[in-house]
Amino acid sequence: MDVFLWILQVILAAVFLTLGLVKAVVPMEKLKKAMDWTAEMPAKKVRIIGSLESLGGFGLFFPGLYPISNLVIPISALGLAIIMLLAAIINFKRGDRGEFQTNILLLVATAFVATARFYLYL
Repeated sequence: MDVFLWILQVILAAVFLTLGLVKAVVPMEKLKKAMDWTAEMPAKKVRIIGSLESLGGFGLFFPGLYPISNLVIPISALGLAIIMLLAAIINFKRGDRGEFQTNILLLVATAFVATARFYLYL
């Protein structure tokens, strides 16, 4: 189970680090063309979301490499699950089914990691 969780965590970390950094640093004009929902939000919110996703992605694997508190990984996964829940709600209201399905998939994966890691560490 631990190996499966690590594989899932590395995949999720890569996804969230990549997408988070894109949202945090790519100029808004380019971002609006690639992610149309960003046109409906203030740039500051998009940057904050990107930064939080990047930090969460970082928190999925870094604490496992160094002797840091074991609770950082499940707390990071829980934070990302909350972000994906909010993103799913927004995309559902917008009628963007493709993004909604992606959000739900990432929500389930991050919630699974959070639950499994909380269970293993407590």
